[in-house]
Amino acid sequence: MKNMDSAQFVERTTCISCGSTRLAELSTGLFNEKPLCDFILNDPWGENPAPYLRGKHWSYVQCSDCGQAFHKYILAPDWNERRFSQWMTQEAIEEFERPFKTTEYVFSKAVQYTKHVLQLERLSRSLCSGKPVRLLDFGCGYGEFLAMCDLYGFEAYGVDRSSAKRENGRFARIFPELEDLKSSGISAFHVITLFEVLEHLDDPRSLLEVLKEYLVTGGILILETPDCSGINGISTLDDYRKIHPLEHINGFTPATMRGLAESMGFAPIKKPVSFVTTDPMRVVKTVAKQIVGGAIGAGTQQYFRKL
Repeated sequence: MKNMDSAQFVERTTCISCGSTRLAELSTGLFNEKPLCDFILNDPWGENPAPYLRGKHWSYVQCSDCGQAFHKYILAPDWNERRFSQWMTQEAIEEFERPFKTTEYVFSKAVQYTKHVLQLERLSRSLCSGKPVRLLDFGCGYGEFLAMCDLYGFEAYGVDRSSAKRENGRFARIFPELEDLKSSGISAFHVITLFEVLEHLDDPRSLLEVLKEYLVTGGILILETPDCSGINGISTLDDYRKIHPLEHINGFTPATMRGLAESMGFAPIKKPVSFVTTDPMRVVKTVAKQIVGGAIGAGTQQYFRKL
């Protein structure tokens, strides 16, 4: 690789959502300036990226037409591959995730996965004609959601470019790229999910255009990202986690997520109510929340149907 002593970046000059060139800078700085450099240094890494980032600028911009925010400068493809293969090693990923993976967190995540499965089965029932729901989880990580879907009889597949996660995954049917999935003759999905994926993509609109072709008419799309409402720069650790200039290069809000999907021919839909609890009060609260505040697209986990 050339220029090993300095990471290379490419500039995004048009909006990742609507293609507009009318971009306004919200914040900017250098990777080796505080507080960003401290946040990066305190994260676990395989190969530490900090020396390669010295003197490099970051710039967080917002589209003046649709409101979508994103990082203007992103790692060049060869350096992004280096990020996946050398900076984000399996050991570094495990060290980063360890503080969050409490017993309560793991249980809560499993409950949420179960709710998704129940909701997706209900929404896709008319599409399947008694056959298993065929689902693609793009950016599936270790495949935990796929494993849950498999338990419920779904025909589930995943795509994840991280070799560390594929090699240490919990599910067999995970492919490195969409093309690998296509070459296996697998297509026409009833459901496609992207849990915390769009914020990482160089060109999220182009990927969604490709994935749309894999989804049957009337099929279900789930999008989920961190909610970046009100975040205009990197001052706190929470800011850094949500708009990390190497990782979370796109900052979605409920409105911008919905706007992107609708502009591509997806209609927002309301999730069916599902209950995974032994606590009757949780059922009551869930129903009340659905009645009082169950607006479509109220957060950055949203369900859509392909028109």
